[in-house]
Amino acid sequence: MKAITTIVIVAVVAAVGFFGYKWYTAQEVSNVTMQDARITDVDPMLRLCSVEIYDDVPVKGDIGDRHIFARMALNGSISFDLDSISMTESSDTLKLTLPKEIVTVYESTDKNSYQVIDVWCDSFFGSDNLTTAEENKIKARVRDNYRSDIYRKGYVERARKEAAENITSLLKGLTGKTVIVDDPTPKGTL
Repeated sequence: MKAITTIVIVAVVAAVGFFGYKWYTAQEVSNVTMQDARITDVDPMLRLCSVEIYDDVPVKGDIGDRHIFARMALNGSISFDLDSISMTESSDTLKLTLPKEIVTVYESTDKNSYQVIDVWCDSFFGSDNLTTAEENKIKARVRDNYRSDIYRKGYVERARKEAAENITSLLKGLTGKTVIVDDPTPKGTL
């Protein structure tokens, strides 16, 4: 009888140990449902990036009687959609028309790319704190003004000239034909 009791106790301890081990090592069941990614649309755009921009700009703005002065780093690019180039071919010559430039300006995500230097309020009892939405509105104005500065400083004119040169050398090397690039707006169109 003692042997049967010992066997039963060993069997129960072994079963508890086995199920305890299985329970302990079992993976947690996630309540998140994962699905395979699917591509729903492909936009066949081939871009020639002619100029990359990185610049630190001052941020000075106001919302009502609250003001901010800060420094912000901006990134950007001037590129051209090569899918929209119009091209005509006659015997040994390719004639192309350079499309409108695509000017992209966005706030840098680098560390310390945005630093508030000072905030103040003209009202004696008013708060000088700006909400995130108000700061973002001021930043958007700075980006829009900087986009105008890109044209004014001649970056777009330089990018259009370099794009025409790059396209000419690329197509001349590929086809062996004479390539003429027409630029209807050499200074760009804002």
